[in-house]
Amino acid sequence: MDGLSFAALDVETANSARGSVCAIGVSVVWEGRRVGSHSWLCRPPGAVDFFARHNVRVHGISAATVAGEPAFGEVWPEVVRVVGGLPVVAHNAGFDSGAVREACGHSGIDAPGWEFRCSLAIARRHLDLESYRLPDVAGALGVELIAHHDAGADAAAAADIVVALAARVGVDSLAELERLGEVRPYRRVRGGSGRRQRRSAFPREELVMPEVSGGDPGHPLSGQVVVFTGELAAMSRQEAWDAIAACGATPARNVTRRTTSLVIGDGFEGAEPGAFTTVKARRVAELRAKGFQVEVMDERQFLACLDPVRHAVGPDAKRTAVIS
Repeated sequence: MDGLSFAALDVETANSARGSVCAIGVSVVWEGRRVGSHSWLCRPPGAVDFFARHNVRVHGISAATVAGEPAFGEVWPEVVRVVGGLPVVAHNAGFDSGAVREACGHSGIDAPGWEFRCSLAIARRHLDLESYRLPDVAGALGVELIAHHDAGADAAAAADIVVALAARVGVDSLAELERLGEVRPYRRVRGGSGRRQRRSAFPREELVMPEVSGGDPGHPLSGQVVVFTGELAAMSRQEAWDAIAACGATPARNVTRRTTSLVIGDGFEGAEPGAFTTVKARRVAELRAKGFQVEVMDERQFLACLDPVRHAVGPDAKRTAVIS
């Protein structure tokens, strides 16, 4: 992964004032590998040097914790040295960049002219999740987050998220990862013939949660919680959501323990979710291995479930059995 080099940064604050920085974490990634992690505790700048009860509950850092630590302005030159000339990534970069700028202002020092990138925004462009909080994105990508709201651990997780997303998309630079995030990247998908096909880029679909109705409690989708992964040929994701809601099913963006069915598009055929390389399919495979009952349908099976008369399938295309 030549060229994927950056520093991931996270700060924790003592109170609601963004400049009240009391902890800083930095992880350095060089050519696609995390090569170093650093963390510092510090006293917030004097103008905002007080600890709010809520903040202490969140990160566990109090006035007593930092009483013997240097002030922010004393720690900051070392942080700048570690970052060097690398671009800076933060999860929800608007917060961290603002905290750095205000803390420097309170300390009477110049804020660095860093180029911030946001791992939360990048994740939104490449993943379909219910939440893009750091723990949720890390969990979806299999990234370890040792202790949320520990500045060093959060910085390391943000770094690993960007590396994992770059590997998933198949790029070797932050710029390319962001560029491909403006529209969905070209993907290699398997067609019905089993051969690899090239799918053109398509814009991210903004979905509206439909009202769940459905008057037939005997419909096979009634009461189900259904997640889709991959593109369907017969309808858009929104149309699929609307269709299952009319049958009494609840569409969901992400796989959870409540999920009862996964529909796999992109021309996928088969019964094994582990054979389809998306986060959702992998999560279903993990849940099934733990004993959760999650049904898997390809597009033909899904259409037959929606409308058995119009989309009848042959005996060799039965609906996937529920595997416990």
